[in-house]
Amino acid sequence: MIVRDKKELELLLAKIPRYRGWRRELEQYETPSSIVSHILWLAYLKGDVYSKNIAEPGCGTGVFSIGALLLGASKSICIDIDNSILEHTHSVVKNIFRNLSHRLILVNSDIRDLEVNSVDTVIMNPPFGVYRRNRGLDLFFLRKAMGMAYSIYSLHKYSPMLEEIITDLSRDWGFDITYSERLKFPIPMMYPTHRRRIYIVETVLYVFRKRM
Repeated sequence: MIVRDKKELELLLAKIPRYRGWRRELEQYETPSSIVSHILWLAYLKGDVYSKNIAEPGCGTGVFSIGALLLGASKSICIDIDNSILEHTHSVVKNIFRNLSHRLILVNSDIRDLEVNSVDTVIMNPPFGVYRRNRGLDLFFLRKAMGMAYSIYSLHKYSPMLEEIITDLSRDWGFDITYSERLKFPIPMMYPTHRRRIYIVETVLYVFRKRM
């Protein structure tokens, strides 16, 4: 199946059943299908999805991987440290997107211990690194992505300081930031510590391209 437009993609991704076992210590949050479809459609229009090999580090429910396959990616490698959430993804693909199952590779591993052969594109929403034990994890994910892909689409919590760090990091690793866009990321009340029904986080989508 290859979808025809961004709205159709969003509607298909919205059919994915909600996962109930989110783990706060891993900074797991559900990425809204509207944001996923927006990022994937941008990547599709830039030629970074169709017939490409995709990787999604910290994939969670694998929504970027599933969406990329719906847009005609050759295969997608879905990597997460949490085996329970990968079992959920396996069940979703088996029951809803069965025709995609032979092109989706699920890998249960800590990204810090994993070496991935080169892929065309990485699309990810890594942990923001807001908890003390996770500080810098977002940048570690980004460095891993730069070691495996030609094109990268990565969502990060916005801050002017982090923007400077990411700009320097991309230059040091031989990448150009070819596009960036501020996106409002809604986080619903998911954990006992949450006090608001919905919390809006300012994020930035960065698109990186390796210099030739």
